This record gives sequence, C-alpha cells and structure tokens, in this order.
Amino acid sequence: MKITVLTENLKKGLSIISRGISSRPQLPILSGVLLKADSEGMYLISTDLEISFWIRLGAKIEEEGELVMPAKLLTDLVLSLPAGPVSLVSEGDRLKVTAGAVEAEIMGQSAEDFPAIPRLSKEQLVLGTGEFREVIEKVSVSSAKDDTRPILTGLLWDFKDEQVVVVATDGYRLSVDKILPKTKTKELESKLILPSRSLMEVAKVLSDVGEDKVLVEFNKENQQVIFGLKEIEIASRLISGDFPPYQQILPNTYKTRVEVDRLELLEAVKRAKLFAKDNANIVKLSVKDQVLEVVAESSQVGKNNTKMEVLREGDEVVVAFNANYLLDYLSVCREEKIVWETEGELKPSVFKTGDENWLQVVMPVRVQD
Repeated sequence: MKITVLTENLKKGLSIISRGISSRPQLPILSGVLLKADSEGMYLISTDLEISFWIRLGAKIEEEGELVMPAKLLTDLVLSLPAGPVSLVSEGDRLKVTAGAVEAEIMGQSAEDFPAIPRLSKEQLVLGTGEFREVIEKVSVSSAKDDTRPILTGLLWDFKDEQVVVVATDGYRLSVDKILPKTKTKELESKLILPSRSLMEVAKVLSDVGEDKVLVEFNKENQQVIFGLKEIEIASRLISGDFPPYQQILPNTYKTRVEVDRLELLEAVKRAKLFAKDNANIVKLSVKDQVLEVVAESSQVGKNNTKMEVLREGDEVVVAFNANYLLDYLSVCREEKIVWETEGELKPSVFKTGDENWLQVVMPVRVQD
C-alpha cells in the first residue's frame, strides 16, 4: 500500500472514525482502524460491533492494499504532523509515515480478521440534516442510559403515512417528535428501534460535515441500519423487541394548564437542584393564582424557592418532579415559552411548545408532606 494524503484530511477522517472505537474492545483488532486503498480511493474504517464508520478520503493511490493500525497511536501521531502531504507506505505489517522532516514506523496487523462492514446499497429514506439533528437531540434525552432494559436505550421509529414518529422513554419520562422525510419508500410501513447512542453519533458527524441530507437504509434481515452522508457511511445494529405502547401513556386531557417563560423556569430549577441533591433531586412546582413557585428543601442544606408570573388555566396544583428530568427537557428546548399541562399531582405531566409534533411527558414523584 502506498498513499499520499493531506494531513488535514487525514486528521478529520481519524477524528470521525475514532467515535467507532471502544476503549474496551470485545476483540483486540477492534482497537484499530482499517486503512484501505483501491482504485477508487483511500478509506478509513472502524467498528465496535454496535456502530461502524466508513470514510472515503481524497488521496493519491500509487499502490493498493489494506492494513489495520492502532487507532490511538496513529491518531496522536497524525495530530502532531505538520500541514501538507503525508506519505503512507506499508511494508508487511509495518506502516511508514512520512511528513516533511518527520518519519515514523508503526506496527500494524493483517486486515483478514477485521469484521466486514455493511455498506449502503439503496436509499429507503432521505432526511434533511437540520430536522434530523433537532429531533434526535430533543427525543434522546428520554432514552435509558443503562442496559437494564436494552429496548429502552433505543428510539422507536414508527413509520406512519408520510412521516416518521420518533419516540424514547426510560420508564419515567417520554419524548415524542416527528420527522417529515424528503423521500420515503412504501416498504417502510413498520416500526423499528434504533440505538440512541448511534443516532447521537450520526447527529454529531452531521454537524461536523455540513451535509444537507442523510440517506438511510434499513436491513431488517440483518438487523442493521446504514446512514449515508456524502463520503461517510455509519452503520448500526437495530434493537430487537417490543417497544412500550407509547400512545397509551400520552395524556389527552388536563385540569391545569400553565404557560411559563422557559429560561426563567430553567434558571429556577437549576437553583432548586442545588438544594435538592440530598433529597433525591426532588423539586416542587406549585401553582396558585397566576404565580408558579419552584421549591426545593433539604434538612441538611436548607431551602430555596423562586416565584414567577405565569398564565394559568384550571385548578391550583403542587407537583413534585426529579429536577434532572426537567433540566434535560428545558435545556434542549429553544422556545421562549413552554406549556405545562397536568391532571393532578400524581398524574403524568405534559410539556409542550409551539411545535405541535414535540411532546415531553414526565412522571411526577410521590412525596410525603
């Protein structure tokens, strides 16, 4: 293998594929990045068996070949190289790296044991990147962060008519939003569960590459989904199982409706959390007249309360929440005003904005007075 590539291109490629390398790989070879060169160009490939990255870089190919290199060492070396062309030449399992006055040799290993990476073969769905990133950011806050129930670490993609309903829940909160695809094939009239982590990684890469659309292909037989972003492809496993019936959780009535300034509520909950750490992060939202009060207290720390003017319809109410759940929602929201609807202190609360497609449901916490 003999390749000449610009340092900047190699740095950018390695920074992206490093997202697919685990710090504790299941197999030793997975700690490496596969360098491949053929008549069409140079490729960088990585995988942790859950998510895989494939990137094509512009390069001059003088000799084809492939070699697995230790990802961290190669990345650290490339980051230290001067701008300009870099020569990569393999001799057996060694890779000679030359850039200006810098020369280095790195021991690699044969690519024969590197897992095969699925590639995009046909587009079943075309999404706008801005909408994709926004929906994934909003909905992923409600996905489970541990593997106790693997199904809850994923986001449900429910294909309905010309839209995709995206849902996440960890059992204590639930987020629902919708994506309107640019194009969609009819064969996608079904439900699929995609790992939240993989979707977040795709969203991060999209913000780096600035592509305006993302191509998506689902392979139910192999339980995989592949995202295509110009010269980058990201493949992920799908999650098997039955997602909770989210429609049954969504409240459709309320006894109290409150419209409140988002930033004001966000700052109030942040302050309250300082006093709620010793009390399971519980904060209370109390509505009386046209005033919302955010309260937190601890016998060891003290007490904090913030009052703000709101628009209220319906009953007065006091509801206790886990402050983290409120903060997660308020932090990804960009609207000036939000609406809080509840049927009572022990009923699921709904938070919404002017975007009718996005709903956040948060379960209250039962507390003893």
